[in-house]
Amino acid sequence: MMIRLLSGVAAAMVAFSGTAAAYPVEGAPELTDNDLYKAAELAGTACPAKKGTSRASTEKYLRALAACLGKAWRQEPVQVEIHYDPGTRKKVHKSWPFPVPGGLYVALADDWVKAKSDAAVFYGMAAAYGEYMQIQAGITKAARSLDHHGDDKELDEQERRYSYQRACLAGAAAKALGRTPRTGAPSLKGNALHWFTQGFKAGGPGGCNTWKAPSSKVS
Repeated sequence: MMIRLLSGVAAAMVAFSGTAAAYPVEGAPELTDNDLYKAAELAGTACPAKKGTSRASTEKYLRALAACLGKAWRQEPVQVEIHYDPGTRKKVHKSWPFPVPGGLYVALADDWVKAKSDAAVFYGMAAAYGEYMQIQAGITKAARSLDHHGDDKELDEQERRYSYQRACLAGAAAKALGRTPRTGAPSLKGNALHWFTQGFKAGGPGGCNTWKAPSSKVS
């Protein structure tokens, strides 16, 4: 059965409790020995873009930030499609960026537009770009093909390995763009924060092989 991929910002921020059973990932070299882990550190990139609190300034910031992330990852410029929906009093929308063929799609809402700090916005975009790199490296396709042997706990662990890797790649991007862990991932906790920090320390995807990590590090 295909792994239920956790796309979007919230997925990488979910905190899981309890002790996970040992579910080693075997027979999937696209995950455990991917060439992405051999890539160089991300390129240090100056990114002077500033976020305002209007829709126009936020959209401009998102496009500029995506360009900075692309330079750090040494990628060709990607398309950034933005759809704004302010929601209603009865239905509050949350912003949600995710990768699509050829670039990123941002479902933009007022939580990002009105935010005075860009910390949550930065993490969301950095994690989405990290997932874009997972797709380019073949990791997403391989993760979808993993067998969990009908065991929901094993499936949950596979999902966490995928989402924590996104957090780790976001950490590498944060370092490349001159952020600190506090301004790059202000809301992460537990192992999500651990993997973000691993990526930040490594400065590249070499520290982000969650697929070989023990269960205690992906619980």
